[in-house]
Amino acid sequence: MKACRWLFLPMLFMLISLPAVGQDKDKKKAEPKKQANVWTDPDTAPIDYKLQGEYASKDAKVAAQVVARGNNKLDVYILPGGLPGAGWDPKSTKIKIEAKLDTDKGIATFKNKDLHGAIDAAKKTLVLDPDSPVSIELKRVERKSPTLGMTAPDGAIVLFDGKNSDAWKPGKMTGDLLAIPNNTKQSFSNFKLHIEFRTPFQPTAGGQGRGNSGVYVCGREVQVLDSFGLKGDMGECGGLYGQRHCDVNMCLPPLVWQTFDIEHRAGKIDPDSKKQASPTITVRHNGVIIHENIELKGGASKGGINLQDHGNPVVYRNIWVVEMK
Repeated sequence: MKACRWLFLPMLFMLISLPAVGQDKDKKKAEPKKQANVWTDPDTAPIDYKLQGEYASKDAKVAAQVVARGNNKLDVYILPGGLPGAGWDPKSTKIKIEAKLDTDKGIATFKNKDLHGAIDAAKKTLVLDPDSPVSIELKRVERKSPTLGMTAPDGAIVLFDGKNSDAWKPGKMTGDLLAIPNNTKQSFSNFKLHIEFRTPFQPTAGGQGRGNSGVYVCGREVQVLDSFGLKGDMGECGGLYGQRHCDVNMCLPPLVWQTFDIEHRAGKIDPDSKKQASPTITVRHNGVIIHENIELKGGASKGGINLQDHGNPVVYRNIWVVEMK
């Protein structure tokens, strides 16, 4: 019977839809609350951090994202075709199953009417139907952005390299990392921005209270948030806040360094009316385009780069700008 059920698995991927994960739609009104359960160092994070992450089968045709929710609870998202940006179609469905962690064993188990499985922290595996000879094993993978650690090219304006924060005000740092809030002293118009960020591990938090910050480019926000495993809405990581959802949610797990590579172009001036069009933006999140040549409503053609403080210990590094004509 179990073998027959696995033959039915592809149909399940087509038929089962994932319910939307709620987000706080009004970021500006909600005052951020300090969270007690916050970790900024993976070495000191609890066991559920070691279970959280991305898993993929050997042929990469089945993948999963595991999200810690605190209190020994995790959400398992099973994705047909592979991981986001690596085979999974954002227009397709994904299966969500809640898991329960046994902290003594370091194993979390999950089950719905069609599937069950186990995640083993020590083995770094997620096994679907673990007591069956036709089980599917997914190995934990730790993806890195292809632009992580990218060196500033010749002619670039280095805004932060860990040595000092002279290009910023108030210039707040934590160790050799740039803290928040911070605003560039210099303004830009046509440019490419490279910036790296890391969100904290806050398993009991949710919505806009989970690793929240933002990269403001000439007055418009590219959201920073721990929205690993979620939909990629405009209020989630990489979203153009209040304007546009991501084409795909490329958010990696918390405490993993991530990248934004942003191209901003000022709107052209009409020679007859002398009116200036809205600026446009292209955003690559961890190397994948999530917004391409999008008109920024309400954006300025020239301005600074502002890093938002929303009560969570998000940090930044390796920030540089290449100005364009």
